[in-house]
Amino acid sequence: MRLVIFGATGTMGVLLARQFLAIYPSCTLVLHMRCAAKLPPDLADDPCVVTIEAQLDDMDNLAKAMEGVDAVIIALGPTGRKGPFYPSNTPIAAAYARIIAQMRAHGVCRLIALTTPSVRDPADQFSLPVVFLRRTFAALAPNVVKDIRAIGAVVRDQGDLDWTLVRLALHRESDSEAGNPSEVIAGYVGDGKTRVMSSRLGAATFVIQELEKREWIRKAPMLSAP
Repeated sequence: MRLVIFGATGTMGVLLARQFLAIYPSCTLVLHMRCAAKLPPDLADDPCVVTIEAQLDDMDNLAKAMEGVDAVIIALGPTGRKGPFYPSNTPIAAAYARIIAQMRAHGVCRLIALTTPSVRDPADQFSLPVVFLRRTFAALAPNVVKDIRAIGAVVRDQGDLDWTLVRLALHRESDSEAGNPSEVIAGYVGDGKTRVMSSRLGAATFVIQELEKREWIRKAPMLSAP
């Protein structure tokens, strides 16, 4: 298998890369990032890792990242650090569209994208904690939420791709206190199983396993810690 991860130097991107190499030690992992200096040494020095340092509007390097790839994981998302000053032109959703265009050009069909419960699903039900989080985040960073929802729309519009939108809410500060931090519950908002707290390691394990399990094709599971 040859996998490419976008957003490889973020917290989830690093975890995803390490989990992939742990499960598929002889496969090739392509890491696309804007700043290679942020990549941890264990990943930068791994002989199975190919690094591509480029901006998300660099079409030549987006195309290079897709060469020979079997699947794509996107761990990119807008952050709330800019709050009300975040741009209104949905820049990350635009990056998703460019990535997907290159996937289609190279015949790559499998896509797993990380997002949040701001992306809604028809299978969701009422959940007071999720409603509170959605409204609070929308009030503090409306353009961030606009971009997140646009990402969901861009992915869902790809009827010819085998996509999965993995939704994560709040992360535990540390997985070290959990009995088995790689465990995860997958479901939908308000289904009585999922909660707003998730495990980063559990989410990374779920995503890498889903590459072969393919249990959530064209679905948007909400992940939470047990």
